[in-house]
Amino acid sequence: MEMPGMQYTVLLNGEDKVGGIMAKPEQAGDMPPNWCAYVTVDDVDATPAKIEEHGGKLCHPPIDIPEVGRFIHFTDPQGASLAAITYAVNCDGAAE
Repeated sequence: MEMPGMQYTVLLNGEDKVGGIMAKPEQAGDMPPNWCAYVTVDDVDATPAKIEEHGGKLCHPPIDIPEVGRFIHFTDPQGASLAAITYAVNCDGAAE
């Protein structure tokens, strides 16, 4: 998959996209390399308020991933890292 300014490798299970791998971006600073799980949400732009309401912390505001969707990065109240995403295309391949 072509991503501006980076190489992004999509992981497949058959024909289903199930993950991705990229080099640590420059803006990550001293953060060590890591894996991050994504959860799918209906409206990623409404999710930060819910995260903060329940004691979590937004680490990265909503940002678009071209041809994929829109995501955020956050930590839960105990500090565990997670991401939420709203896909641009649903599981049937139809545009949302």
